[in-house]
Amino acid sequence: MKRGMRTGVVVGLALGCWTCLASSAVADDAKPISLMQTVERALAGNADLRRERVAVAKAAANQIAAEGQFDVLLDSELGTKHEVTPPLPLCPSCIDLNAGTTTTSSFGLSLSRNLETGGALKLAGLASRVASSPLDPSLNIGTFYTSNLALTFTHPLLRGFGAEVTLANLSKARIQHDAVQLNRQMRACNVVRDVVVAYWELAYATQDLAIKSSAVELAQEQLRTTKALIDAGRLAITDSASVERAIAQRLEDLAVAEQNRYFRSLDLQRLFGVPGDVNLPMLAAADAPASSAPSVDPAAEIARAIEANPQLQALRLGIRLSQADIATARSTLRPKLDFTGSVGPAGRKPSLHDSLGQMAGFDNLAWSAGLAFEMPVENRVARGQMRAAEEEINLSRIDAEDFAVQVRDLVLRTARSIHTAAKRVELGQQEVAFAKQNLDAEKARFQVGRATNNDVLLRQQELKDAETRLLRATVDQDESEVALSAATADVLDRYGVVLK
Repeated sequence: MKRGMRTGVVVGLALGCWTCLASSAVADDAKPISLMQTVERALAGNADLRRERVAVAKAAANQIAAEGQFDVLLDSELGTKHEVTPPLPLCPSCIDLNAGTTTTSSFGLSLSRNLETGGALKLAGLASRVASSPLDPSLNIGTFYTSNLALTFTHPLLRGFGAEVTLANLSKARIQHDAVQLNRQMRACNVVRDVVVAYWELAYATQDLAIKSSAVELAQEQLRTTKALIDAGRLAITDSASVERAIAQRLEDLAVAEQNRYFRSLDLQRLFGVPGDVNLPMLAAADAPASSAPSVDPAAEIARAIEANPQLQALRLGIRLSQADIATARSTLRPKLDFTGSVGPAGRKPSLHDSLGQMAGFDNLAWSAGLAFEMPVENRVARGQMRAAEEEINLSRIDAEDFAVQVRDLVLRTARSIHTAAKRVELGQQEVAFAKQNLDAEKARFQVGRATNNDVLLRQQELKDAETRLLRATVDQDESEVALSAATADVLDRYGVVLK
């Protein structure tokens, strides 16, 4: 379906006068606004779009936080410890060899990082100053320095093993960020659709006001003709009563039309995010609704909507989220078997320099290795989580399938509405043309006394009713087309909307 902008172009003989009719209706306290100005104002102030911008920013922040689990961690410690070991009363002449005081000052520095495969690496260095004062002076070894450097590696071998599990939270954060962006795109499509529909409703109200005003003018023209014939003695004074009644009725219709335009103006202002106020200027549509021959292929439009609809894409991402949960849950079904290994040199000398030198020589290499095993006997927590994840993915698939059905139904309905509205426009144009001919003929018969005021007023009303139906059909076609383009996400390109 060709979807170029068609605002401000009026098709058909009967629609040709709408622009001039609208000018009389807009020539009051209403402020004219174009369709593109309407879309631009909505994009700037609409509360729903502002919420979606915040949601996207929040999802991006959550993704950064998830990426932070693999940040390099710099850790340091500085401390001192004073230990006192009181002597035991062994005997009056005995000395407790363990009694005394020890003061230890230490400084440690380490670098660590979690690995994408599930393990962790840590490189840690520690330097300490130890000063001891035993009760037995012969045992005093004075002050000495120790230094240690160790590279520690830990890694799960069963539960929690592999990048699929370790990166699950990060993958989910990225998927959620993509889903939020798609939701924002869908919200933008819906907002633009709602704004355009609201604008065409304002256009309908603006043009309908012009039609109602024109109906009053026709009745007033008939009243002038009637009074002229009364003055000429061709009609009785009472013949003007029917025209006066018609004028009063049409003025009442005009007042209702003015109210309707005011309400449609408020609808647009609300979509702009503007709070209602008594001093708020009334809006009037500067662009007239237009109609063109539709070229809608329902099958092609369904295929486009199924592929491009942002909300449907977001629901499909929900399936990927559930798959990530299943991978995590499947891992928890396994027993826990973790490996921990550490290797590094050590130094112990009376001076810090000598201690560090001894450590740097790798002469005294310390190492350790071990396995830790854990297995819940019944493992009901893991089994329950696995079952819940499987049911969640089933629910996600059902949601996506159900929404796809709704999208197909929407496309079929809007495609049929476009075709029907276009047919109504075609017939409406003919109806307006015939109504004008009937009115001209009735006025001619009235001039020669072969018709009454009621006959002329009836033909006038038939013309205005035909114009109103033609207007409604044209607006319905425009609104159906924008609804279809929202379902296929084409509405953003159609109105030049770029989400930033």
